[in-house]
Amino acid sequence: MTNMDNFQTASPSFESRLIQFFMGVFGMKKAMEKKIRNNTYSKKPASIPRSIYRKYKVEIEEFKGRKVWTISPKINESNTTILFLHGGAYYANITQMHWQFVEQLLVSTNATIIVPDYPLAPESKCIETYQFINAVYANLISCHPTKHIVFMGDSAGGGLALGFAQKISNEGIKQPEKIVLFSPWLDVSMANPEIVKYDKLDNILNVTGLKIAGKSYAGDLNVKDFRVSPIYGDFSNLGKISIFIGTNDVLLADARKFKQLLDKQQIYLDYFEYPGMFHDWVVVSNLRETKEVIKWVASLLNHTNS
Repeated sequence: MTNMDNFQTASPSFESRLIQFFMGVFGMKKAMEKKIRNNTYSKKPASIPRSIYRKYKVEIEEFKGRKVWTISPKINESNTTILFLHGGAYYANITQMHWQFVEQLLVSTNATIIVPDYPLAPESKCIETYQFINAVYANLISCHPTKHIVFMGDSAGGGLALGFAQKISNEGIKQPEKIVLFSPWLDVSMANPEIVKYDKLDNILNVTGLKIAGKSYAGDLNVKDFRVSPIYGDFSNLGKISIFIGTNDVLLADARKFKQLLDKQQIYLDYFEYPGMFHDWVVVSNLRETKEVIKWVASLLNHTNS
């Protein structure tokens, strides 16, 4: 099957350029490294907006002492369940922007969305995070046995979604039908020599900080273990993968490498690349580009339901 390569041609919106300008002015890259070194990212998940409670059914369960939210439409619920794994370099928890993005997904897809507060580094390591997601996923397939399952994640959550899909594939456990990744962190070793080229354009991600976070998250595992860096895993027998990423993102180097690997193996990939867009812009809900991505995602999920 031929890959779907969607290289956008529209110039980045004024709002996105303004955001990147101010991120540069306020030194967000350096601040990221400092927060990781000092472990000062918030470990508490942001509160769910009242609008979600008002419009949707919200169930809260606990696994291994951590919360898992299941949010579903009150009417016209689709036959899709999304497991959404948030980003944050494995150090930071769910933000208000993540909840706003989840709300947009709810509006556009009518899917049930499961959002786990998974364990974070440096207090927890990859192995503990996978044990937690294991429990969440076992419950998901038990409670939603006939539903179409989609894994979705942004940044580190994208890496976790792909790594976990590879793990359950190896174990013969039910695979999601689709894996949707936004600005995914595919290789925590940050060893790709092409990274230098994109680092100059990225006003958010700090390569030194990412290496520290990645090594801490790996714990006793090699940073090139597929559970930590899924770009080194087996891509066969997975659900259909979609990637959305911008060209001002240091993680673009590995997204392009990943695309080349799948091309060589003739594995289908929906690949969307946006010129001039920054890391993880999809969680900025008011951007023109985010609204476009939400439409694409809704279309991809509609194909899942057909």
